[in-house]
Order: sequence, then C-alpha cells, then structure tokens
Amino acid sequence: MSETQERRLRRLLALYPRDHREAHGEEMLGVLLDSSPGWRDGLNLVGGAIALHARRLLGLDGGVNRRDVLAVVGLLGPLMILTAAVGDLHEVAWFTKNGGLADMPLSQVPDAPVWAVWLVVAGLVLFGLRRTAAVFAWLADIVHLVIPYKASNWTWSYESKGWLLLGLVTAIALTWSAGPARGRKLVGRRGIVLTLATVAVAMSCQLFAPRFVMIGRWPLDMSEWLVYLALAGGACLACRSVPNRRTGRRAAFVLALPAVAFALEYVEVTIIGPPLYWVPAVEATVLYGIPVLLVLAGNGVLRPIRRTA
Repeated sequence: MSETQERRLRRLLALYPRDHREAHGEEMLGVLLDSSPGWRDGLNLVGGAIALHARRLLGLDGGVNRRDVLAVVGLLGPLMILTAAVGDLHEVAWFTKNGGLADMPLSQVPDAPVWAVWLVVAGLVLFGLRRTAAVFAWLADIVHLVIPYKASNWTWSYESKGWLLLGLVTAIALTWSAGPARGRKLVGRRGIVLTLATVAVAMSCQLFAPRFVMIGRWPLDMSEWLVYLALAGGACLACRSVPNRRTGRRAAFVLALPAVAFALEYVEVTIIGPPLYWVPAVEATVLYGIPVLLVLAGNGVLRPIRRTA
C-alpha cells in the first residue's frame, strides 16, 4: 500500500465526526489497508460520513438527551423572552419623558401583560419552582395568542411569531422536563449570567437605535439584525457549558427560535416577495411549520417508523 493511497484514505476518514474518528478511525483505516481498497471503497467512506452526519443532525443516533435540552430551555427560555418587552419599555420611557405616563393609551402597549407574566415566570425558574412556572408560562402563551395587537405599537411586527414559538416550547419544557434545577446544573451560573447579559445587549440595541433616526432609517433596520444576532450568539455561549456539546447546541437552537423566525420572514418577504407571503396558509407554514419541524427533527423526535414483519 503506497503512502499516497494511505493519505487519500485518511483525508476521506477526516470527513467523519471527530469523536467517531478517535474511536474507530484507526480500525477503519487498518481494515481498508488490508483489503487493497478501490474507488468503490472511497465512495462508501464518503457515503458513510454523509449518513452519519445526517443521523446526528436529525438526532437519530440517540446522542441528544431531549430531557436535558428541555431542562436548559425551561431555565433560560423565560429570560430570553424578556427581550421582547423592550418595545413596551420604550413606549413607557417616551411617555414618561414627553407626555406623562398617565396619558399613555393602552393601545401603545397591548402586549404588556404577556411580558409581565413572563417576568413572573423568569423569577420562578430562577428559584427552581418548576410547576408554578409552568402554569404561568401556559398563561403567558394564552394571553399572547388572544391579545389583539395594535399597529401603533412601534415594535409589533412579524418577529413576534418567533417569541410565541419560544414561549410555547418553554411552556412544554417546564411541563415535561426535569425542570430549571436540572438546567442550572447543566449550564451553571455562567450560563445564566451570559443569558442575562445577552438580554441586556439585545434590549440596548433596540432602545438606543431610535436616537439615531435623524441620520436615516438604517440604524433601526440594523438594530433588528443586531438583536437577533445577539440572541443567537448569546444562546450558543450560554449553552457551551452543557457537558454534552450536541445537547447544548440543540438547546441553543431552540433558544434562537425568534432569530430563526426573523430570518424566515426576511427571506419570504424581502427576497422571495409577493404574492407568496400574501397567502395566509403559506405564511403560517413557513413561519410556524418550518421552525417546529427543525426543532422536532433536530431533537430526534421525527424518527422513521420501522415496520416488523
């Protein structure tokens, strides 16, 4: 066996995940070197690497602990959701400064009850009160669904669908997972601090962007992207402490659902354009169905049905 062929096989084996190479790489290489491999063996190696990555991506190999994913989401989700309250805080601050808080119409902050309930949930999860937090989380989701949003609320736009999705997953996590106590063991104090810092940064992006409207619309538009980039990056950092890195990445993806919804809406409205997003069924499928399918598939929930003879 020539050194050139061995190098070629090692390059193909490099396509496999690192932990798989460390556990089985030399054994696979030894078997191949003993069998005088040809081009078919190279194709089999590439196909096996693709299949393994696909199984891991969809969580079909059992390497993702779904209960741990939900435990992390149950702890950090309520904290992340508080970012969406920044619009109401801006309105309160403006009326306090310019017109008096008593003169502010309720239509300016129609979603305030939602964020008030999530603030209660955040406090409950930090104290480890899972059952009570679950009750309030479901209440927050119900309020989120029934409150009629008004166009006068300056921050109300399509991305609120992402917050609703994260709220629903968080309520499910608090109901059927080991709870925030388990989540705290997985992410530690560092994960909680990083999440709170992420919320602070994301809120600051939106609170201070209106101060620059005199130079154009672009600061407001950029602030939206910065908010969701901060959320996605903060979720990844907060979940890095999870011992199982794949479980941590799945939890980070769930926490970044608002950013996913924002990106999907941007593609649907700005890139694809009308009349696609004028069809309610299409809009609901894209903005709700795709993120839900990604979460279910990524956590190994959508497993193929095996029929027995």
